[in-house]
Amino acid sequence: MTLLESNLWNSIFDPHQIIVYGGLFLILAIVYVETGFFLGFVIPGGDYLLFAAGMFCGTQYLDIPLAQLLIFLIIASFLGDLTGYYKGKYLGTKLFGKTNSRFFKSEYLDRGKSFYTRFGMWAFVLGRFMPIIRTLVPMIAGATKFQFKKFLLFNLLGALTWVLTLVPLGYYLGKLYPELMKYSFIIIVVIVMVSSLPMLKIMFSKKDKS
Repeated sequence: MTLLESNLWNSIFDPHQIIVYGGLFLILAIVYVETGFFLGFVIPGGDYLLFAAGMFCGTQYLDIPLAQLLIFLIIASFLGDLTGYYKGKYLGTKLFGKTNSRFFKSEYLDRGKSFYTRFGMWAFVLGRFMPIIRTLVPMIAGATKFQFKKFLLFNLLGALTWVLTLVPLGYYLGKLYPELMKYSFIIIVVIVMVSSLPMLKIMFSKKDKS
């Protein structure tokens, strides 16, 4: 990996860099790609980026009204899952026979199927808070021909719950305690770790059963 590629990759992990250099457009693009494509397995987005966007909005680092930020993020999140659904519908059963690559691991698909089977329609809401799972669930729904009208409803519910939880949390913390900006990276890491716990629990519980 070249120095340029390394710097670019590090920038993707740094919400400060994303917001400073890409602004709202890059935030929306990452949220959309992370929820709608296999790139979601390697591009960290979601939870940490929503929280950071809210915090930066609350401290005026991101110059956009909160309501407008929420609307745009809900739309990006909704469209990302919709893209994932159609991708799964197009691939059909081929999705479950897909070989491992840089952007895809079959073991992730197994975890996603277990989560989807366990929680059904509510997987679209609960899975939003779990990295990788939120990328897989809409694809699995499309591949298994999940009823489209129900998918639209629960996709919207999931997008609303996800965005309206993390963005306002970051916004009001940033507004009330702007000094927390110095510790935003630590806060974001904690959020990512907490949001990953359910996924890890499913993974280890499945290993124990096997």
